[in-house]
Order: sequence, then structure tokens, then C-alpha cells
Amino acid sequence: MITANFHIHTKYSNDSNLEPSKILKISKKLKVDVLGICDHNTTEGGIQTKKLAKDILVLVGQEIKTEYGDIVIFGYEENLKGDLFEILDEAKSKDLFVVLPHPFDKYRHAIGNNLGEEKMKEIIKKIDAIEVFNSRCLSNKSNKKAQEFAAKYNIPGIAASDAHFASELGNARNFLNCNKKEEEIYRTIKKGKITWVGKRTKLLNHIKKLWK
Repeated sequence: MITANFHIHTKYSNDSNLEPSKILKISKKLKVDVLGICDHNTTEGGIQTKKLAKDILVLVGQEIKTEYGDIVIFGYEENLKGDLFEILDEAKSKDLFVVLPHPFDKYRHAIGNNLGEEKMKEIIKKIDAIEVFNSRCLSNKSNKKAQEFAAKYNIPGIAASDAHFASELGNARNFLNCNKKEEEIYRTIKKGKITWVGKRTKLLNHIKKLWK
């Protein structure tokens, strides 16, 4: 059994102050085996964290802002650009791992709020997992809606700390019964063989993010 913390931001996101070395240090204390680093529109944080990592597996990702909302992609070290469907098609052509983050958060530019059901059905065919829990959702109704959506369309669900600050790094944990290898982790999630626990971040962290 391995423990994974997905959706972490480093100082390479303009709204985070986390140094890669600090993320690794805290995560080791938390006994996390796998980290999914996905800064806003760049893979630099993931690349730098991976270079420093020893015992922890780092998945290099990016959280890309599109015209319809954010999309998270793992498994590629170059920055992806384009409109939503262009990015999704490129990701699929490269066999990358695609996650729909905080899809129904009404306080963020979320894909689930901006696309109708028919377009969402197109999105489902192009993603591998959905965040059924995001620690930074101000209202837990957003998470519950994501859980209901994932269940309705049989989409694997993951929990995301969406950490921007050190105190948020322990806000979500995913448990997978597989080896600590990147491709095997993706395969296990696609099969839905994942469980999770999570808690929502404190209001103070939202204020700190706005200030940052």
C-alpha cells in the first residue's frame, strides 16, 4: 500500500510560496510515498522537486488554465498550450494522465460550471480521473457534486490537497495497493482501485492565497 498526495503547488505558481525542498521534507514526515506536483501553466516545480527527491516518487504535472476552466495533466515535462479540447487531444495522443480538478467549484473557473452536460460527456471520454475531493473548495457541496458526477459516469476519483502552503500538505491522502512506479500508479487509478481521506483547508489559507 502506498500513500499519495496529488495537486501540490510550489513557488513556481504565483500564488504559492512552497520550496520544493520543504515539500519533500514535510511529506517525508507525513510518510507520503508519492507527490503530484502541478503548478499553474508550468512543469518547472515538478521538475525541480523530482531532481531533489530521493525516497519519494514525484509525478511531474501541470495545472493548465483553459477557456473553460482548469485541467491537470501528469507525465509530460513540456508545458502544454492551446484550447481545452486541443490540449486534451494532445494529452491522449501522448498517453498522458489527465485529471479534472475541482470541477464544480463555483468560486473558481471550473470546467463543470462552464460546459453543458453534452460537452461534459465529451470531456469524460478524454480524462482518466476526477477530483472528487479538493481541500480548497470553499463549499463542500462542490466536492459532493463531483462525487455524484464521478459515480454517475463511473469515473475514477482522487482526493487533492491543492496545497499552496506548508500547512495544507497533509489535507488529502490517497491510498493505492500498487508499487511505487508512475505507470502502475496511473493504471491503478484508472481501475478505480483507490481510497482517500481529506479535510478542507482553513479559511486563513484562502486569505493568504489572495494576498500572495
